[in-house]
Amino acid sequence: AHPGAAEALREFVRREMVGRIAGVIEVDRPKLRANLVASQIIGLIVARYVVQIPPLARLGADELAPLVGPTLQRYLEGDLRASPSA
Repeated sequence: AHPGAAEALREFVRREMVGRIAGVIEVDRPKLRANLVASQIIGLIVARYVVQIPPLARLGADELAPLVGPTLQRYLEGDLRASPSA
């Protein structure tokens, strides 16, 4: 809620997460892909450690990685076009 804190967090995410991830992506739209990955990771961090939503807060990394990994992999390398509704 504090403007200074929000700006500091935005800058950290932009530089340390998005910038680093986008710098190694070798497919189309690296900045968009990096922002998608960052948003997923930030959401997971908030859910697990800030809000401590069960069962996310209780899952071990070995259980969580296979659940989240495919989404991150799609953001990094997959087709970003919207899927048609079923």
